[in-house]
Amino acid sequence: MTDPGRQTGLHGKIFRYGISAVGPIASAGSQLLLSLMLLKMLPPDAFGSFSFLFVASVFSWGLWSALFCAPLPILMSQGTAEDREAAPQCILAVSLVASVLALAVLFGLGLLLKVPPLAAFLFAAYGAVALIRWLARAYGYASGHPLRTTASDVTYSVALVAGVGLVMLTGHPSLDLAYAALLLAAALGLLPFGRAYLAKQFLHPRVRDAAGYAAIWRQHSGWSLLGVLTTEATANAHAYIVTGLQGPSAFAPLAASALMIRPIGVATNALSEFERAQMARQIGERRFAAAIGSVRTFRLALIAVWVATAIAIGLLLAFDPRLIFPAHYPLHFLAVGALLWLAVAGMRLIRAPESALLQAAGQFRPLAYASVLSAVVSIATVVLLLVTVGPLWSIGGIFLGEAVFACWTWVQAHRWRQAQGDGAPTLNHPREVVL
Repeated sequence: MTDPGRQTGLHGKIFRYGISAVGPIASAGSQLLLSLMLLKMLPPDAFGSFSFLFVASVFSWGLWSALFCAPLPILMSQGTAEDREAAPQCILAVSLVASVLALAVLFGLGLLLKVPPLAAFLFAAYGAVALIRWLARAYGYASGHPLRTTASDVTYSVALVAGVGLVMLTGHPSLDLAYAALLLAAALGLLPFGRAYLAKQFLHPRVRDAAGYAAIWRQHSGWSLLGVLTTEATANAHAYIVTGLQGPSAFAPLAASALMIRPIGVATNALSEFERAQMARQIGERRFAAAIGSVRTFRLALIAVWVATAIAIGLLLAFDPRLIFPAHYPLHFLAVGALLWLAVAGMRLIRAPESALLQAAGQFRPLAYASVLSAVVSIATVVLLLVTVGPLWSIGGIFLGEAVFACWTWVQAHRWRQAQGDGAPTLNHPREVVL
């Protein structure tokens, strides 16, 4: 199968982004359809609980990216042939056990939010299977088989849209059916990776495979995990603080307004996942100029998505906002929320290409430092704004945290690029970076 990452020229870039974007756009579109359906059908407190559970699930994807997905392309493109075979099997073994723990955590969280037990279990099971599929997606990219990842996303999307259609046909809001549809879609999304991969994931893992993860943790995942935890605090501090202090009903309008910038997040995540794998190969081959060129192309693509999304939001709010949002969500709240979220999304896309570059180079410690600083700013500002001017303006705290994160990431990426030009220690030694 042709590796899109090795296509050259303008047509190659268009093909590469088309391949990397079509699957995530389809899967995110189906999830957005589910969210919009539940937004219409559920009261604010129930929609707030659903939205918070989804935030927690997406956070778990970030954890998996740190612990398993981000190191994977580095480990599969460097070292001896034996190392390149052993490292993925180690990661698959550890992640399988961790997904069971994630199921228990998500189930407990659902019960704390007073979600009915069956619905809470179905969502928790979905969350665990989604994590297994998330790692499979990263494996598809890292092994040079992006079409399998795309096929998985499309399969997931078709199954979820069918499930949403079934829920709508019933004519009443059923969280059991909605979460069952998510679970079935995630399970079916594993099939395109094929028997060989599924056997590696479910049949071949052995206890001794997991022993090698300690070295992966020390070199890559430890710093990456710190970065994800603090990045989550930067990006979603409002979700945890508002829900914790004022409950799901207070979080519901924020979650509703955030739906409008979902396409930007989809594009950023999809292209980051794809480009990180491509950049890791380019850096492993010491083609630094190519990796830096990927950063520029990545940024232009994200800017185009941001502009298109901003235009679409403006048209929606100007002509027919009730097409999506029920009457109990005030238009003023939605309009101000949309502007604040667009500012946040703009700051995120400024740093996303450099973040992907540093991850591909194994520079997890500088990213961790950046996210720690930004998390402190974000949490403190969100709390201050929440208690002084209310939940809506707490989004401003997220913007300030993202601004700090972007500035620091740019500085670290600039240092790394200078190091390559000067022949200084590079990607395999993150602890040697001078901060």
